[in-house]
Amino acid sequence: MLPHPWHTRPRAAFTLIELLLVIAIIAILIGLLLPAVQKVREAAARMKCSNNLKQLVLATHGFHDAINALPPGVSQGYFPELNGSVDWYNATAVGAPAMKDADRTCWAYHILPYIEQGPLFQQNSAWLTANTSVTTQTVNGTVLPTFLCASDPRGPKIPPDGAGQGLHVNYVLCHGSGSAVTVPTASAPLDRFGLSVNGIYYGRSKTRFTDITDGTSNTVAASEILVAPGNSDVRGRIWNAIHAGATFSTIFPPNSTIGDYPQGNRCTAAPNVPCAASNSNGVYLVSRSGHTGGANAAMADGSVRFIANGIKPQAWLDMGTRAGGETPVAE
Repeated sequence: MLPHPWHTRPRAAFTLIELLLVIAIIAILIGLLLPAVQKVREAAARMKCSNNLKQLVLATHGFHDAINALPPGVSQGYFPELNGSVDWYNATAVGAPAMKDADRTCWAYHILPYIEQGPLFQQNSAWLTANTSVTTQTVNGTVLPTFLCASDPRGPKIPPDGAGQGLHVNYVLCHGSGSAVTVPTASAPLDRFGLSVNGIYYGRSKTRFTDITDGTSNTVAASEILVAPGNSDVRGRIWNAIHAGATFSTIFPPNSTIGDYPQGNRCTAAPNVPCAASNSNGVYLVSRSGHTGGANAAMADGSVRFIANGIKPQAWLDMGTRAGGETPVAE
């Protein structure tokens, strides 16, 4: 009897060749989609980072509205590169204001009320009133998302990393276009506490908008850095900021291969965060980011730009000064 025409032979299972072909097609599709997904993710991180910088600069504007000056870069001044402990604890002997050792805060402490962190500000204010020598509060390990960039592969850096010195952040304010402190000889101490630097935020600074004669849209206020692991690295350290870990310089373009030199070379080299071997260029941090091709920077007016690694060095230098009178150089 002939089979009914509707009856067909059951189809055989996939052959090995067919299965491998399907797997190969899926792998190709994943290979094509993954970079696109990564680009979208990085674009979102870069946008978030840009927004954080804007919020921080606007917070300094709020401080200015209340105090009639922008917050100090470092509240008491920087730890001297020469005769550090000797002069820090006997500052008046070398013509500097007396240092309250307990207050090693920086701009980040002062703007807390303007980024909805009033309780943290009040806790620190009470502690600073009651103490004369420096210690670290547990509460200062609190993770503050506004201070962090998702593109930093090593962030957030929180205790116990960093010798219990609290949260280390990804955003720093600009002290100028050179060293945070003068690296002096014993016979010529000059500005060893960083109380007279050419940017907006430095030791005991009280810069007003009217002092930024180069123009707030031409002067950089803040940018990014990458944190590094280890107890001895102070980059991004805001709760004990006297070693120049919370401000940066436009001395070299973003992501420069020239290393950072925080005070006393408190620096641990890691991928993309090199350290300088000496203080021949002074005391400074370079703007660094996990973004491709450059770093975000917020200007003093609150606008945010993406600064390419290949920016003309002179253009970046000029952006670091508040009243240098430079003719703008094309980037």
